[in-house]
Amino acid sequence: MASADGRRRLATRLALAAGLLGLGLLAMWRADRPKDLPRLPRARGSVVFVDVAGWYRRTPDEVAVITPFDLTLDGLPGGLPMVFGMWRGESRAHDPAVDVWFRNPDVSIERTYSRDDGEIVWLSAFGSRGDKSFHLFEHTPDTCYPLGGWEIDLLRVHKLPLGPRPLPLLHGTASGADGRLVFLYWYVWTTPARDAEHGVLSIRLAAPVTRNPGATLAMLAEDFVPEIFPQTLAWSRF
Repeated sequence: MASADGRRRLATRLALAAGLLGLGLLAMWRADRPKDLPRLPRARGSVVFVDVAGWYRRTPDEVAVITPFDLTLDGLPGGLPMVFGMWRGESRAHDPAVDVWFRNPDVSIERTYSRDDGEIVWLSAFGSRGDKSFHLFEHTPDTCYPLGGWEIDLLRVHKLPLGPRPLPLLHGTASGADGRLVFLYWYVWTTPARDAEHGVLSIRLAAPVTRNPGATLAMLAEDFVPEIFPQTLAWSRF
């Protein structure tokens, strides 16, 4: 049987180990907690959180951004207006495949926006809560376009300089029998917790190439996207 001194030494070592483990878990919890949001600039709108990775992972590209629109699942589709800036939208016919791919999403927006000079943007936005929200990350433009006969020429993360931190978007180009197109897509959460029960929104843009892919990307990045997300914030989770 261990002596009284031996038992005291063992108890001390166990207490020390438990304390170190507790400190380690606390540090991990603090590292994963969202930081407090910075003071908002004087601008009308709400703050949402944009990232380019799904499955509720958090990447260093995640950014907080101001939007003048109501992009909550409860606020859509009405929260995204038909007219903003120089763009005027109209609804497209609903694609029945959306209901199959995304298991009847809670939000489904399919519109065509046009500008007086003839440029057009096809906007799609799909949002869901709970388990079916994960289907938004399974069926993405870079996987669905090839099924429609398009060949993906390029896929990368493109960052827009819209404030203290760049806004990250997934950017691609595709070629097909009808010509070429440029597409962008990203994911939007309304809280930094990124809880599946609160839902997630996937926004997808595509535009036909009228001059060259660079000019089409510039049109989307400089004229269309900033109407939805005019300014990022300095907030960072990491």
